[in-house]
Amino acid sequence: MAGAQARLLGPVTAFIDDEQIDLGAPRQLAVFATLAAHPAQVVDREQLVNAVWGNDAPTTVMNSIYTYVARLRNRLEPLRSHRAPSELLASDGSGYMLQIPAKQIDSHLFVEHLADARTLQRGAELEAAVAKLDRGLALWRGTAYGGAVGPFAEAERTRLAELRLVALEDRAELLLELDHPDMVSGDLVGLVRRHPLRERLWYLLMRCHVQLGRHAEAVKEYNELRRLLADELGVDPSERLQRLYGEILRGIPARGRDDRAGGTDRAQPVPLAQLAREVPGFTGRIGELHDLHAQVRDAETAGESAAVMLTGPPGGGKTALAVRFAHAIADRYPDGQLQLDLRGFAATDPMSTAEALEHLVAALGGPSTSTRDVERQSAVYRSLIAGRRMLILLDNAVSAQQVRPLLPGDSSCLVIVTSRNRLAGLTARDGVRRIAVEPLPYHDAKRLFTRAVGQSVGPWTQPAVWQLMDACGGLPLALRIAAALITEAPSATDVITQFTENDLLDSLHVAGDTEASLSSVFEWSYRALDNDGAQMFRSLALLDNSIFTLADAAASSGYSNCHARKLLSALVNASLVRELGQNRFQMDKLIFAYARQLQRLNGRVDPMPLRRVVGRTPIETASTRGCPAGVPYSEGNS
Repeated sequence: MAGAQARLLGPVTAFIDDEQIDLGAPRQLAVFATLAAHPAQVVDREQLVNAVWGNDAPTTVMNSIYTYVARLRNRLEPLRSHRAPSELLASDGSGYMLQIPAKQIDSHLFVEHLADARTLQRGAELEAAVAKLDRGLALWRGTAYGGAVGPFAEAERTRLAELRLVALEDRAELLLELDHPDMVSGDLVGLVRRHPLRERLWYLLMRCHVQLGRHAEAVKEYNELRRLLADELGVDPSERLQRLYGEILRGIPARGRDDRAGGTDRAQPVPLAQLAREVPGFTGRIGELHDLHAQVRDAETAGESAAVMLTGPPGGGKTALAVRFAHAIADRYPDGQLQLDLRGFAATDPMSTAEALEHLVAALGGPSTSTRDVERQSAVYRSLIAGRRMLILLDNAVSAQQVRPLLPGDSSCLVIVTSRNRLAGLTARDGVRRIAVEPLPYHDAKRLFTRAVGQSVGPWTQPAVWQLMDACGGLPLALRIAAALITEAPSATDVITQFTENDLLDSLHVAGDTEASLSSVFEWSYRALDNDGAQMFRSLALLDNSIFTLADAAASSGYSNCHARKLLSALVNASLVRELGQNRFQMDKLIFAYARQLQRLNGRVDPMPLRRVVGRTPIETASTRGCPAGVPYSEGNS
């Protein structure tokens, strides 16, 4: 709607044809704000519940959602008749979509201005970049998401406040490059006093003092920062600040526009931006993203090294989640982002720590070395990143020993680790915060699958389609492979029939791509087990159900209860088995099917086509919200 606007960079407000709309009570306001944060996207009801109530949702929460949406529609479109469809707040059956263009929502416009400024800066168009930042900062009217409550509003409030601070820092740095220290001096003094532990601001303030000829003031600021960091955190200023301090003492001028050799612009450094592309159609994971933001915020507040770890089953979407989160906060790490696949579970051997350090040191512009002395390489690596605000994504790790030498030595960087193994040693010894990435709950799996398949199957009432989705057990990789095979086949019906009549696991693969084959992905985890662990894994296929007890596992494997317990713990650590409670365990559906496939090679179990996967292991968790396996989607059970 052309005359509609939403404003989130301050008190949450809406305008229709320049007239402000009363959006109601805080939770109703939060529903509107959540929808405005996802313009022209369907936000399903479960997402809204998680965003507004989090874990404190009452049993009547869906009634509240219906009530708030109805009231918002009445306030946004008071002249709309009761039966007429809403032009602004549409419903697709599973959720709601606010039909306001992103360019008419201030938070989206702010992020767009920041991105444009970065592009202009890379092209050495510094004055244009400053103008873009000024336009973006002018959109702010106070604390973001003012008046809204709930975990989503809190996380967005933190994220946007950090982006605003980064924009102010970028603007100050650009104006110093343009040799306009007088335009930022007062702003920097105020920002440093409000954010006394933010070293980039101190660095800019010291540069500003030097460019204004106030060298004594710059030295005074450095000494004040040094005392502050020693008292509050017990650390010294970053290497970058120490270098600047040394230059000031030696009389080296601060760098401004007039310091460029020959009167020409200096070459712009190539930014370190190694993050992989985000997976299109990323779905769900609101709770995990909120936890990631909270963990990083808590670590930074405590002055600790921010390191988080995502663990979960093969094919569970850990890397996609890590990349999504990394892109969301990349602006908070202006010195660059590194990403490295440690090949912990792949067709080739895991990457050695020495090789990983060699890659990282080379990316940071460090010296090339033929040494394989991990301790020396790690020292060089830590020296290169000391004091730099960098994000480092270490994907697909196999052990704590592989990762530990790759952790930075100070708190200026964020490290994100993904692994199928729990890597408890990193939590116990190194304080890395762990977040478990479970299979998608029913509503998110349904949304991902329907988005990926689109209109390829026709009306969404075919039980076979929903059986297939349910049999994927909430694993994003399985859902995407199944959807890709359906959409690319000449006849979707033939593909679904193939899934129904053949072994489902054998069917879930894309020809010529081992990383798009469920059997291959599971095999990489299976190969990492020792002999007894592999035997225990295979023996679980002899059970009638994927939910079992310690006694069941001991009986099927022939091991004692004590040894069986030890082996099950190893399978839990490898994310091949989940522990539900005291001596109660569960294998995810497709992992259970893979175990049966291994046993079938020995002639001990029958093939397990789609109809039996569904029949043997129905969804038994509360996340289905009353949608049993195989039930076709309808408005009533959404």
